[in-house]
Amino acid sequence: MSAQPELVVDNIGKTFESAAGSVKAIDRIDISAKAGEFISVLGPSGCGKTTLLRMIGGLERPTQGDVSIAGHSVWKSRGGEAVRSLAFAFQDSRLFPWFSIEDNIALPLRLRGEPKEKRLARARELCALVGLQGFEKAQPRQLSGGMRQRVSLARALAIDPRLVLLDEPFGALDAMTRDQMNLELQRICKATGATVLLITHSISEAVFLGDKVVVLSPRPSHVHAVHEVNLPRPRTIAMQETSEFQQLVRAIRSDIAGYPA
Repeated sequence: MSAQPELVVDNIGKTFESAAGSVKAIDRIDISAKAGEFISVLGPSGCGKTTLLRMIGGLERPTQGDVSIAGHSVWKSRGGEAVRSLAFAFQDSRLFPWFSIEDNIALPLRLRGEPKEKRLARARELCALVGLQGFEKAQPRQLSGGMRQRVSLARALAIDPRLVLLDEPFGALDAMTRDQMNLELQRICKATGATVLLITHSISEAVFLGDKVVVLSPRPSHVHAVHEVNLPRPRTIAMQETSEFQQLVRAIRSDIAGYPA
């Protein structure tokens, strides 16, 4: 990983205005990530985690502050270069049911005007990366929930993003499938070298995947604590039973324990 920050969230904040008055959702958040680093973000319900992700990704304009990706501002220079270098994956896989798996994965390249042969070759390459060989011509309805999330991840990677933003991508999966997807996500991140920011409600997931865990306070949220995760990689499910892993989980739970859900 380079020492130069790939992602810089600088003093970002958000206040929502309505007829009923102003509501400050986020107050002065600073986060940085080096190239290839995996940042997990935790916080109590309603603290603005998804709003933060949307501001980082250029979908929600902040009231204050800015975001830069590889030195390019998202909000102070119209964000074109920065936004083109990132991708999203959500809890809902958001696949087009009438498209094949390879067409769903290739969609971002189609929107960028890439020729069909090139985008389908990339889709097949990504099917192999996420373990979906043989399902390229299938439709989403023929896949399990975990497999659909693999397609969603592959689609996010289609443009070779510098930054991948994940909003509870495995939150709707059963525990065993979620564990398997966490192992796969770890492998995929190593293979691609992308910088990743994950929003999650699971402390164990945050520690298992993250190089760093950022804990947000209740609304108006700020960074309450940052935990470095110095566990060796690749990480295994068995590692979650070690004293080092459980100590980190307890420390993070202690940070959050006094906050209302």
